[in-house]
Amino acid sequence: MAANRANVAQSLTIALITFVMLTFMLAVTTYLFYKKGADEYANAQAAAADASKSKTELQKTQDDRAKLLQILGFSADKSVTDIETETNETFQKKFGDFNADPKAYVKLSEWLLEATKAKDQANQTLQAEKKDLEEKTRAELADMRNRLQQMDDLLKKKDDDASGQKQEFDTNRAAFEAKVNELQTLRKKADDESKRLGALIAEIAKGEPLLSLDRQTRFKGQKAEGQVGILFEELRDRERTIASKNEVLNALRVATPELQKTVVNATPKDDRIDSFDGNIVGINEEDDTVLIDVGSTQGLLAGALFNVFDPFDPRPMLGDRKGIVEVVSIEGPAVARARVRKQSTRDPILSGDGISSSLWSPGQPLETVFVGYVQVDGDAQTDQDDLATLVTRSGGRVEKSVSPNTTLLVDGGIPRVVGNGERPVGWKAADEKDRDVQLAEAKRLGIRVVSLNAFLEMMGRDRESFDTNRLRTPGARAATPAVR
Repeated sequence: MAANRANVAQSLTIALITFVMLTFMLAVTTYLFYKKGADEYANAQAAAADASKSKTELQKTQDDRAKLLQILGFSADKSVTDIETETNETFQKKFGDFNADPKAYVKLSEWLLEATKAKDQANQTLQAEKKDLEEKTRAELADMRNRLQQMDDLLKKKDDDASGQKQEFDTNRAAFEAKVNELQTLRKKADDESKRLGALIAEIAKGEPLLSLDRQTRFKGQKAEGQVGILFEELRDRERTIASKNEVLNALRVATPELQKTVVNATPKDDRIDSFDGNIVGINEEDDTVLIDVGSTQGLLAGALFNVFDPFDPRPMLGDRKGIVEVVSIEGPAVARARVRKQSTRDPILSGDGISSSLWSPGQPLETVFVGYVQVDGDAQTDQDDLATLVTRSGGRVEKSVSPNTTLLVDGGIPRVVGNGERPVGWKAADEKDRDVQLAEAKRLGIRVVSLNAFLEMMGRDRESFDTNRLRTPGARAATPAVR
């Protein structure tokens, strides 16, 4: 029994301890739970107070923003970005000189205030200047009134003097009218002289048909004074031509004018030498050259050809020449050295022989004109360029038309018609017309006209040199043993 009681007492003790421990744990747990709830409640109260305070501050901020937007003139629904963009555009358009950064209305107001102060200062300055200007204007008006008064006094004095001046004017007017009458008389005289001058110019123009072809072309483009000069040129050239023909007639001792004219027209100019241009003064047989004396070497160039004649025949025929010499250098004012181009072995060139050239005169270079169909070697092309080269080598020049300065007219004639009835290539009807005109002009001026063969003989050439398509080299010795 005692043992059971002891077991029961032990069990109760354990149960009591367990109960006490559970009760303590329950109390602790309950305390912790209620404490946490109290803390959370206190935190909730604090959060609610903070939220209420934030809401109040937010409301105040919103009210302040709305009031600020109202002050700035923006609607309440404008965003900050829109407000900033619109503000920048407004500043740029209306206040371009406002350079503050960042741009703000407070700074703008300060800038406007300063600008207003500057404007006020400028206005004050302008008002002061205006006042000074008004005072100056009043002073100038007063001075002007004084000057007007002086002018009135002067005009009054002028009116007093007008009667005397009128009398003087009347006197001067009478003198002026007399001068006008004198000038009218002089004008009438000048008009009469002008009419006579016009008639003189018309008479000068009538001289055009009397000129050579090249001078007719120049004559048309000249004024009256230039046309008179060209007419005088023509007269001087004709005077020289007449003088030359008179010398020929005097040498022939022809007396009567009728007989002189007949002799001039009948003289065969192409075949007879009128006079010598010089003579052979020395011979160098080693280099086959001679010295020639032509009186004056003015205008004489290397390449010029001279025919050599027996000096005892004063007017020999061209076919009687003893040989041909070609100038190679000028030795002095009257002497030149020439290379022997042709000579006869039976009648050689001797010192003292006479020389003559139809292609040169002292101070007057050879001027040649080619007309007609200039064809030597028989091919399809004309040889005018080759013949022109011969002229330029002799120190002369080639012109297109005849003038009083022309030395020689070379006539190639009219080309023959080929089998198909056509003229050669390059020959035109205008060429034939030009040939007739140039021949007529040469006849009118008394200019020598020669054929192609005669021209080649003058130049020391022959058709063979063209047939071989090669001009004979100047200075080459001819293979012909004699010239007759």
